[in-house]
Amino acid sequence: MSTSERLARYAQLLNAHPSLAAYGVQLTFPDEQRLRIEVAQVPASMRGGMGDDAVVNGGVLSALCDLMIGSTAGLVDPSTRSATVQLSIRFERPLRGQRIVGEARVDHSTGRTVFASGELSDDQGRVCVRCQGLATLLRPSAATPAA
Repeated sequence: MSTSERLARYAQLLNAHPSLAAYGVQLTFPDEQRLRIEVAQVPASMRGGMGDDAVVNGGVLSALCDLMIGSTAGLVDPSTRSATVQLSIRFERPLRGQRIVGEARVDHSTGRTVFASGELSDDQGRVCVRCQGLATLLRPSAATPAA
């Protein structure tokens, strides 16, 4: 199986998870260096940041950053599960609009540790949130089969 096919399978497994469906998130790998997430229609339940119903809540944006950083491990090895172990988030401006687009990449990887960074943008293409963090590739076990 090619790397592109393995990444497509990895994205399919992630997209099937109930938490992504609850957020309306679709995750893809446009190429072998990037991951992309999109929330095509931001629901009212994701809003209310800064006391403003037009702003996406910071907790939601944090969860999306966690998803991106943790999932970049698939760019290193799409046959294993991963977990975010460190996350730093910088909120640069309120994220408004009907759509959220995120993009992340692996900056460096060593063994089981993946250093990654990403951005979340509004429907006008303005970067509103930047994040960076570490993810770890998990060893498969009987309790957690490899993806």
